[in-house]
Amino acid sequence: MPVTVTPDSPRDPGATALLQASHAYLQSLYDPEDNHFLSIDELCTPDILFFVARLDGRAVGTAAIALRPGYGEIKSMYVDPAARGQGAAKALMERLVAEGRARGLPELKLETGPLNTEAMRLYARHGFSVCGRFGDYADSAASVFMQRTLTWPAPRRMASDEDMAPVHALLTESFAYMEGVIDPPSSMNRMSLADLAADAARNEVWVIEPGPVACMILSIKGDTLYLGKLAVSREHRGTGLARVMIEHAMARAQAHGLGHVTLQTRVELTANQATFLRLGFHEIERTAHAGYARPTSITYRRHL
Repeated sequence: MPVTVTPDSPRDPGATALLQASHAYLQSLYDPEDNHFLSIDELCTPDILFFVARLDGRAVGTAAIALRPGYGEIKSMYVDPAARGQGAAKALMERLVAEGRARGLPELKLETGPLNTEAMRLYARHGFSVCGRFGDYADSAASVFMQRTLTWPAPRRMASDEDMAPVHALLTESFAYMEGVIDPPSSMNRMSLADLAADAARNEVWVIEPGPVACMILSIKGDTLYLGKLAVSREHRGTGLARVMIEHAMARAQAHGLGHVTLQTRVELTANQATFLRLGFHEIERTAHAGYARPTSITYRRHL
């Protein structure tokens, strides 16, 4: 079964056992004055968001966000050594980032130590970088401070002479799951770097960087702005990037003097259909690819 991450109490017996193990581990690495973990009582205060990761119903990891003025601080990040390598740390980090964004926090910060090499690698993989001292922490050789911005940069329009390989790689990765699911296969299977460059020259190719982590192609079709090839990198799904791109497409439609944005998805992709409905689109028609007697695509539209 997949790892689940849910809000919980630090006094849950499974969570308490993990916190005690985490505290013992940190005490084995650092002197008392260099340990900054929160006690179980401190984790039960209203300004703490506490989460537990479970695998097959068993608590295997903990993490928390301490709500600070202008940012959130990650605390109590720990995974049972026996359960590592099964996605618990990744699931916890993704939940913390999603929770921070949902609460409008501009950034997440954390304090760790130079001996916590596995933790530092985990944080770096999830977009954290070393920063200066913050909050009430003192300068110390036993502390490493890291942060991650939760606000995304504005989408950037690509020029036709730019390297399209990273965008093509993102699209290839994002559309790969459709293989064997949709019929007929996606046109992405035939898209080349030259095709992307032509789209950048003739239409609009937009990306969110670095990475890119998201992309889309916009083209004017009659009285509507068509949004195609919307893609978000696997590790950034569920973080609001699709909404950022769609809202930008709406702004581009307005700039072009158009009244709506139109897009299509396949009849088999029910999750995509639900997402577009949540984002304000409504179904306008179902159409069939050439040679098919049944509908293969659903067209959605969102008005300004």
